[in-house]
Amino acid sequence: MKAVLSLIFISFLSLTAAFSQEVRIIELEYSTAVRPDNARVKVHISRDTHTSYSVRVESVSTWLEINPNSLKPETKPTEKRIAITEGQFQALVTSLQKIRPTDIIGGPHPSLLDGASCSIYYGANGTGITYHVNTPDYETEKRNLNEFLDAYKLILKTADLDPEKIL
Repeated sequence: MKAVLSLIFISFLSLTAAFSQEVRIIELEYSTAVRPDNARVKVHISRDTHTSYSVRVESVSTWLEINPNSLKPETKPTEKRIAITEGQFQALVTSLQKIRPTDIIGGPHPSLLDGASCSIYYGANGTGITYHVNTPDYETEKRNLNEFLDAYKLILKTADLDPEKIL
């Protein structure tokens, strides 16, 4: 019981510290063993100035190319950068703040070999919140993951990625 109370107290302190700072960074990571294209996707959104935001997208395919010089497989990430507006960034923050941590913690969380690993981090200056969910598009309603999946898809769309080709 003491451990549970300690965990709740630490979680409360972490959430309080994270929300007391302005959100400056949003990161999304996705990985799957099933899909060869977009097998791993990373999106990093950060504030450059008060009104300028940059989005860096990295996508890795599991299609292997053999380097003729070394005869070893190569996988090179595809990377792109785009700019977004203050309004787009604030829409992301609003969507992320709708996620209830109790829904993420509450489960059930399937451990599927052919599923996807999805995480979102947002915060500033080393203090933030990270949500990690396996296969959020599996039994989304039953697992109370609607807000998480909505935020996840909004980040992908903001990064000019098609959620249907990722999830």
